[in-house]
Amino acid sequence: MTETSATLTPAWTWYEKMAFRFFFIFLLFHAEPWTWISRIPYIGEALDFISGPYYQFFEWLVGLVKRDVLDTDIVIAQSGSGDSLDSWVVYTIIPIIAAIGCLIWTVLDPRRRDYNFLSTWLQVICRYYLSMTMFIYGFIKLFPMQMSVPTLSQLVTPLGELSPMRLAWLFIGASPAYEIFSGCCEVVGAILLLWRRTSSLGALILVAVLGHVVALNFFFDIPVKLYSAMLLVMTIYLLVPNIRQYWAFFILHLPVKLTVPSLNLTKKWLRVTRMVLKVVLILSIGVAPFYENMTAYNNGAAGNGADTGVIKGYFDVEDFKVNGQELTYTDENRWENVVFENWNGGSVRTGAPHGQLSRYGRAYFDYTPDTTNKMVRFKFRRNGVSKYALRYTTLDKDRVLLTGRRDSDSLYVLLRKRSTDHFGLMKPFNWVHNSVP
Repeated sequence: MTETSATLTPAWTWYEKMAFRFFFIFLLFHAEPWTWISRIPYIGEALDFISGPYYQFFEWLVGLVKRDVLDTDIVIAQSGSGDSLDSWVVYTIIPIIAAIGCLIWTVLDPRRRDYNFLSTWLQVICRYYLSMTMFIYGFIKLFPMQMSVPTLSQLVTPLGELSPMRLAWLFIGASPAYEIFSGCCEVVGAILLLWRRTSSLGALILVAVLGHVVALNFFFDIPVKLYSAMLLVMTIYLLVPNIRQYWAFFILHLPVKLTVPSLNLTKKWLRVTRMVLKVVLILSIGVAPFYENMTAYNNGAAGNGADTGVIKGYFDVEDFKVNGQELTYTDENRWENVVFENWNGGSVRTGAPHGQLSRYGRAYFDYTPDTTNKMVRFKFRRNGVSKYALRYTTLDKDRVLLTGRRDSDSLYVLLRKRSTDHFGLMKPFNWVHNSVP
């Protein structure tokens, strides 16, 4: 496929103008170009006053809808979920605003021949917003940190206790090469969107990439469904101006020329300003995130920390005594097994694996080692009140004894190490697979 500059185009039909008015408002509220300045390194935080009132307005509007329409006062905690009630309210409000704005726009501007100028700049905004977003998600996969390699605690968790999202995360994290490949696709698409002449190829790549992401989010119940679907809609919008050419090329196998919109910057200072802004944006949304992710990866972010654990491995709990009294396996306070990761952290499975402290059937902890006194101080992540101070003694190559205090109680915990050689998920890659009878 080749391209050419835009020539004089026919007048738009009424439904094309109506669709454009709606999507112009709809996509602008999702791209939020007026907030981009806050992303510029070093000066972004100082200029947050520009975007602050906008976010405060939407926060007020969401609260109003929840109170007066949904009749709920539920407060959503910051959990990283993109599919919370607040998110659904926002994603419902925006198309309503776009529809109302479209009707008002139509009444005030009924005789407009076309919107080629606004369409060109809306595509510029969408291109850079998608590039910005795909660089964020792409680099954290290129340096495989978004879906980390399964930890020992995750490997010993029964498959049936995992959520669909966690299963999807582990499926990707178990193969860093696959995650890197996914990141490369996202980054390549993002780079191609930065230039008008290559933006069509970038959008085609990202339609495939984001289509896969949206499918994973919906079919594995990953709470980024709304946001990923919006990104896919925005990417498809970039392809619409050349939809007839794509049909002719891919389906009818005809040679075509893609239309590349012209910005028509006739004055030199406008062209210079555009180049300066482009360089600043590329440094802010591309180069800076690449350096940040590379630094984080080199500092051990992909491995959950440095290799500093004083006890390492997967242990059965052979004996568990509280104040000298042995607890049976049916007691919910008894530990069944313990994992010490390669860093200062781990997890415990208790007689009540689905209790308040548990996540996927295990209670996760961090600990502070004292190698001089052979002590470890535990702090469970979901309950910072209950703390353990235990002395560790290595009895032999397989057994470790923990003794000390849990709050006001004395503990005696005898651990026996288990082999993890049978965990097939982390087996090395093989070119040849023979079936042996």
